This record gives sequence, structure tokens and C-alpha cells, in this order.
Amino acid sequence: MPFVVIPDTPSVLITVTDETLHEVAHGMGTIETTVAPGIYRIEQRFAGAVSSRFVEVGEDARTERLALPRIAAPEPVERTVTAQAAHREAALRWSRKSTHRRGEPSLMVLLRTLRRGWRLDPYALEVTAADGGAVDGGEDGWQVDPQQGWAAWSGRVQPGGYRLRRRGPAGDGLPLAQALWVSRGWSTLVFVSSGPHGPQPQHATVEMTPLGTGWSPADETLSLAREAAFSGLRQGLDLTSDQQLFPMLDSERIDPFLGIVGAHAMLLDHRPDLRRVDELVRRLAPHVPGHPDVAALRTLLEGPSAQVASPPMLAASCRLLIRADGTDPGVIKDGSPAEQAAEHLVGRGVWTTWLEEERRPVSADRGGPGTWGAGEHTSGSRPPVADAASRVQAYVREIADLTGKPVDEVLRDVSRDELCRRTGLPHKPVERAIEQLRKAEAEPEPGPGREPREPERAPE
Repeated sequence: MPFVVIPDTPSVLITVTDETLHEVAHGMGTIETTVAPGIYRIEQRFAGAVSSRFVEVGEDARTERLALPRIAAPEPVERTVTAQAAHREAALRWSRKSTHRRGEPSLMVLLRTLRRGWRLDPYALEVTAADGGAVDGGEDGWQVDPQQGWAAWSGRVQPGGYRLRRRGPAGDGLPLAQALWVSRGWSTLVFVSSGPHGPQPQHATVEMTPLGTGWSPADETLSLAREAAFSGLRQGLDLTSDQQLFPMLDSERIDPFLGIVGAHAMLLDHRPDLRRVDELVRRLAPHVPGHPDVAALRTLLEGPSAQVASPPMLAASCRLLIRADGTDPGVIKDGSPAEQAAEHLVGRGVWTTWLEEERRPVSADRGGPGTWGAGEHTSGSRPPVADAASRVQAYVREIADLTGKPVDEVLRDVSRDELCRRTGLPHKPVERAIEQLRKAEAEPEPGPGREPREPERAPE
């Protein structure tokens, strides 16, 4: 019998199984197939939510329409369980008007609580330049409505790389920074949810709109597709509909960052269609020249690109750059913020997030407890970030211990490119580690009157 399943939005992954749990249909969006009469299970996966139902197919054709699963979203999208009118109004207003200085905002950050009753820390987030200096004007630069549960920052900034971070340490005490990028002629809109333990930038949603147009909830289907795309990256699944991606890039509704996310989603396939990915990236490139995420995708499709100085927004893009830099040094510019991020990258959601070396807890006489800045390490606080080169050295020494080989022999057997690949680091710290290891191995053995050199310990 003809059997049609129609989801509420195209970016839904549908799976149909029969009563023996055998899969009879699978795909994104509407499913059209034929089945024998019987009981079937329909599962839909969308933006982290999974729902299922059983249906009976008899002697007649059947069409089943599915309601949208109940999902939570950082962006105040209609038909999600976290949609709030006050938050939509804040997004509409502050994506078009600056809270800090004057001019049409090219960057907006909206922090909002997803449940009534959860405490909002309105000044928990900070927007900084690539060098770590704040650009948001401190608390005076933010607009806050504690009753409605939102805090917003928006302003006109120069195109380039920026950071989003907490003003104080996160709950785990780590000085973390998250990459942002602003393109000429575009506004970057960042939606951050505030959970029971404070802001959750690792679960943020990012959107790009033409400068001056601001956020718009009118295209609900596209907003839902965006939520599905980010959820897919978090789960390692391609949940982005090509039916929406490619037409979008040729229309007035273009969102270049959704295209970037879609390209990475297509790469999640076990046998990705690189021709289609290349077509998508080529369509994106003219809209956002210089975007580090596009540069990262190009290293996969076209080989090494020009030096990248700013960290890309997506962790998947950062890993592409690290891989390319390991085989072709210079893809990541030496001494740049991109190199700093690559050396101290941490796994925290889909975003490029790293430990900032320059931010340290300072003593009470330099700002009081809980203040973070460029001070020295203090007693009882977290020690400085482990140097990336020392991590590589520890890795090589561990191989030497396990194989019973001298360190210099391990260095002959394992090339620099291979060490970059295994450690997930760019070429600079790996080369630094190799040089230090060879220098240490060349030191003369302890003789009379010499103290033996204490072996290095691997960082915890």
C-alpha cells in the first residue's frame, strides 16, 4: 500500500520500521514508500528530540502527518517549548539597535533563561577583541530585564575575530574563551541560554543576517532548520536538509553561517559527497570573504590556503585547520590567536573553545576573590595551562617507555606530521617539543660531580 509520512518541517530525520524492527524507510523530510499491511513504527529525530508512534496500515493508502517534537532552543523560535514573546521582542529590538555606543549593530549577544524561576546572572558574559581586551563597555554596555529573564549586548564592531567568555571563571574554574567572527556587511547574532548553573555558551545558536535587517522570526521553517543543524553537529548526525540549504544561498533569506554548518553536517556522512560540499563552499565564499570557517573548509577541498590568524567559530573547522597545518606549516599563522586556540582547544560542544593562558585568578589585593585577570598564579587557584609542547614531549616519552626504544629512535620512527595528527596540535608546538627532546637527549650523561637530570613528568 502507498504510505506517506509528512513531518511538520523538512529538517526532520524519519525512520520507519515494521513489526520485526526491520527498517523499511529512512530519510530527511517527507517519506514516500510502499508497505504491506501491518503495524509500523515511525520515529522522528529533530534538534535533539526523539519521538515515535505506531500506526496501522490497512488495505488503503495511508498518509501520516507528524507534529513537531517538543524541543528547547537558545533562539526564541516559535513552536519550541522555550519560546517567549518578551525574548522575541528583545531579539528584534537589540539586533537592530545598539546597547553599546551608536550605529547598526554588527554583533549581538542575547542571554536568556529558558525556564521561569531560573536565576539570571545578567553580566556573566563578556565580549572581547582578539587580544582579550573587553569591547562591550562592561555592565554599562548591557541592557537587562531581570523580570523577563534576558540580558542583551549589541554594538557596531569592526570585522574580524572576537571572543565570548565569562567575566569570572566557569563552574569548573576554567578560564574559557569561545570564538566569534564578524563579517563585513553582516550582523552576527548569538543566542545563549542560561541554565540552572548560569550561562551555557557551549550550547549557543548563531545566526547571520544582512547588516541593518536584524533578527526576524518570520521564516520559522528556516529557524527550525538552524536548530536542527546545530543539534546534528552535537550528535554527529546530518540533520540539515539540502532542500533548504542550496535554495537559501540563492535567495534573500541567506544565512552564510547556516551554510557553513550545513557543509560540516554533510561531511558527517560516512562517504560524504565532496563535490556537493565543494559546491556549497564555493557559493558561500563570496558572501563572507576572509571567514576562518570557510578557509578551514577550503583546506579540505582545495588544499592549503592563506595564513589564518583568527580561530574559526566551529570546533570542526578548527580541527580541519590543525590537520592542514600539521602537513603544511603556515596554514595557521604563527603566534596568532588561531594558534593559541589550536594549542589549548578543549572539547566543549560544537564551538571552538580554548583555555586562555593570559587570564589568571588575581589575589584579593588586586581585585578581590573571584576576580580574574592577568595576575600571577595564586595559592589554591588553578595552575597555569599546561604548555602544548610539554604535552607532546610527555607523549613521545610514553611511547619510548612502552616500546623500550630511545627517544631519538621514536622521533625517527614517528614524523612531525604524524605527531601533529596523533596529538591534534598544529606544527609549532610539535616542532618546539621535538627540538627540546633532541636537545635533552644530546646532553652528556651525568659524570662525577654531576647531579643526574630528573626525568620530566607528564602533565596531569
